[in-house]
Amino acid sequence: MIAGRLAGQMTPKTGGPKIEFTEKQHNFGDIREDIKYATHRFPFKNVGTKDLFINTVQTSCGCTTPDWTRDTIRPGQSGFVDAKYETIGRIGSFQKTITVYSNAVNFPFVHLDILGNVLKEVINKEPEYTSLGQITFTPPTVSFKPLFDHKSDTHIMRITNGTPYSTQFSALENLPAFCQVIGMPKSLEPNESAKVKVVLDGKKISTYGFGAFEVAVPSDNVLFPYTGFYIAYERKQFFSKMGARELAKAAKLTTDKTVIDLGSAESGEIFNTQFTFTNSGKSDLKLHEITPQCPCVKVEYTKNVLKPGESMEVKMRFDSGIKHGKSTQTINIISNDPAQPERSVYLVAHLPERDKPKCATCPR
Repeated sequence: MIAGRLAGQMTPKTGGPKIEFTEKQHNFGDIREDIKYATHRFPFKNVGTKDLFINTVQTSCGCTTPDWTRDTIRPGQSGFVDAKYETIGRIGSFQKTITVYSNAVNFPFVHLDILGNVLKEVINKEPEYTSLGQITFTPPTVSFKPLFDHKSDTHIMRITNGTPYSTQFSALENLPAFCQVIGMPKSLEPNESAKVKVVLDGKKISTYGFGAFEVAVPSDNVLFPYTGFYIAYERKQFFSKMGARELAKAAKLTTDKTVIDLGSAESGEIFNTQFTFTNSGKSDLKLHEITPQCPCVKVEYTKNVLKPGESMEVKMRFDSGIKHGKSTQTINIISNDPAQPERSVYLVAHLPERDKPKCATCPR
């Protein structure tokens, strides 16, 4: 986990899923070791216009266990991220970071902090913190939204040594083949900064949609031997400007349904269903991706290219597992239909909890 607090900063967009947390830091204060676990819930809301889902949640230490809303969060709905810190054997002050990865267009990364002081016995004295600065990256998340599939794009960021130590930086390693970091300084004096170019080649990325990764920056700084920044992108298809005649000759994807109501069943049931794709256009339809947002949904299909007038059945298998209540699962489709290259279909199931076994000895 990278040292320092790196918050996802994204360029505002008018549409798409947006995540908004009620709070991003919680201070437990003085807590006793014998409580075993200190737990806090961070509520959030989807204030955007499209479905929001949490890809994963990571913590800066194995002492902290996360939990989060795993279903799709529709616009206007709320979710949560829980952080549980283990206190046994961890006397002293602590500060841990929980990183939330989602498809939100405003903050693909959100960093939540928990801090406090674990005591053998209660002491009212406030813990004292001394800051010696840090190595910072501005912005901490370099965002390529959109990144088109026919060219490279470049963004500028700044690295600043805010510590009191002269710092030598090592060469960056394990960068993806589609990424270049140009102008990374070999060293920085205290309070010195430098501009760095970040280049992503949209032609070399194999998938569409959201992607993100971390760039680790090793150094000899005694406070921050490992720091770094994030890169986030949303790869999209590029379509040259088309007139009415060209659009009439293009591929066109139609589906027999966009919402499949699976009905009601007990949690743990497995649903099998299907929908049909048809190329109602006049050019070959290329299906780049058919991707469920949840691993609980599996899809099967036989072709990636449909000729004009050709149809194909897509099979889906939904394992409801421990889900209960109304469950909505999203399957994203990316094709070369210039009128609507990105679209979704939805599976909806109503899952009441299984009845608990009756107690044979309980009073009637």
